[in-house]
Amino acid sequence: MQVRGFVFRFLGLAYGPGIFILPKMKTAVLIQPGILKVRQTKRPACPQRGLVVKATCCAICSSDARMVLTGHQGLVYPRVPGHEIAGVVCESRNRAFNIGDRVQIYPGINCGYCAACLRGDTRRCASLKTLGFSEDGGFSEYLPVTDTSVLSGGVNLIPQNITDEEAALTEPLASCINAQEKTRVKRGDTVLIIGGGPLGLLNSFIARKMGAGKVLISERNEKRLALVKEHGRADRVIDAGLERLPKIVSDETGGRGTDVVILASNHSNISNVLPLLTAGGRLSLFSSLSRESAATWFDVNHLHYRELEVSGAFGSTAAQNAAALKMIGEGLPVGALVTKRVGLEEIMDGIRYTSDCEGLKAVIHHRQ
Repeated sequence: MQVRGFVFRFLGLAYGPGIFILPKMKTAVLIQPGILKVRQTKRPACPQRGLVVKATCCAICSSDARMVLTGHQGLVYPRVPGHEIAGVVCESRNRAFNIGDRVQIYPGINCGYCAACLRGDTRRCASLKTLGFSEDGGFSEYLPVTDTSVLSGGVNLIPQNITDEEAALTEPLASCINAQEKTRVKRGDTVLIIGGGPLGLLNSFIARKMGAGKVLISERNEKRLALVKEHGRADRVIDAGLERLPKIVSDETGGRGTDVVILASNHSNISNVLPLLTAGGRLSLFSSLSRESAATWFDVNHLHYRELEVSGAFGSTAAQNAAALKMIGEGLPVGALVTKRVGLEEIMDGIRYTSDCEGLKAVIHHRQ
């Protein structure tokens, strides 16, 4: 009884004759669109061969904000959102990780044996699960991590030289790596990024890392323009509300057109973007588009005669996630993009801040 009592007290468990009670934790639960409640819930038990991670930071994605405020057709309620997660291992039943390890969690949980997984495309797993969407995520003080997640490379040790807050930006950075690998951004390319939000700026970081010769960022939100100029890796920031994008692109490329366009805004119009590309240029549909923009007709002869390429980019693989964390450890300045910090009790402030594009990245800091 003394040994059991010591173990239970170490793990923060209440115990009695023949029973133990998991302690409580704070969790932000999305009851239905527009209703996000911070509740006391039971702390999760440690999965077989898995982990329990105490979340320290969870960044808020624009998709989180949309999901909270307006819902998502594929979401089953109630759900705990949040997929940009960093934390500390507080329970381990897996030999690969020890209590006290600082870890970043990749949100995709793939099976590892379907056709897509075997070819390395974990995003297309036939039974893919996603933290914050099909599984409860990081808007919670603690979360369980299954052995499947560990085995598929979903748990990554955070390098000592970066903070948990920086590590929480790994997943969005990985999605930018995915987009630019698909568009094959290479040395000397001119890259136009439409949208100067956090993902637009992260894309500018990766474009430079890939060797782009010139990076242009177009943004029309007045609140963000100064932040784009300060933090983006751009040769020119274009005020889309005042300047004519086709003329700027022509001037900056000597009339040739840009090699790559990355849509990092959901208000873009493809029919206006394709003429900006040079022959053989590549377009990344990195952001989902609004219903109006997505339904816009465009002349497919642009693709035929000028041999343009259009690729979709959604999420990232576990390998791309690991590469993103390594880049942050090598000095990529992602932490500068965090412009708001909130506690779990103030989570709706962070959601509205993100939805209203008040700044760049909002991050939830869970109290220790």
